Amino acid sequence: MVASPVTWAVPVIDLAPQAGAAVLALGRPEPVVLIDSQADLAALVLAAGAAEPSTVAVLVRHTSGFLCAAMPPQVPDRLRIPVSPARDLRPRDIEFGISVDAVGTGTGISAAARATTFRRLADPAAVPGDFTRPGHVITVRVLTAHLPPVTLPGAAVALVRATGGEPVAAYGHLVSERDPTGLAGAREAREFARREGLTAVSTAELVERGPSLAAAVRP
Repeated sequence: MVASPVTWAVPVIDLAPQAGAAVLALGRPEPVVLIDSQADLAALVLAAGAAEPSTVAVLVRHTSGFLCAAMPPQVPDRLRIPVSPARDLRPRDIEFGISVDAVGTGTGISAAARATTFRRLADPAAVPGDFTRPGHVITVRVLTAHLPPVTLPGAAVALVRATGGEPVAAYGHLVSERDPTGLAGAREAREFARREGLTAVSTAELVERGPSLAAAVRP
């Protein structure tokens, strides 16, 4: 599938207040809680290019540990990271790609190793030989979509791009503390963000007014 060109840059001043707060937090860099308003679930999101062992450890601790890197399709195409051969029947706003590890990270599963992998995926100088396949970071291609609503991976990429960094977002879905066998919904995710001192924003808040992050993932 050939994706249409994507325009990413959105001035923070044009964003709804919570979207702007999330962009500023990611640029510090700090994790943010991103809530999917359609699916009633949430993810912890980092700017992949600024990932550190300590911040990736936060994602591992509070998610299932199934960590993804969302990006526009030009990035995995350049790095020769193919789409996963398995297909699903959901709307094709995203495609899952082969998982990767950065070369030289040992088993690739530690927070330090995955932080290195995230940073390398966001490095415009990275080349295909910088990665082994399969690995421990799942690649996710954000495709052109019919928006709104904004998909969670698409919103994560747009938020990161609005910081001025490379449009690669590290994320993991937030696990419920009330029911550790399930994922946290919007209400619990906001409670978690308040308790941990993190910024929370929903995909609905990204399309509140005028030019917004929704524009960042439209063709």
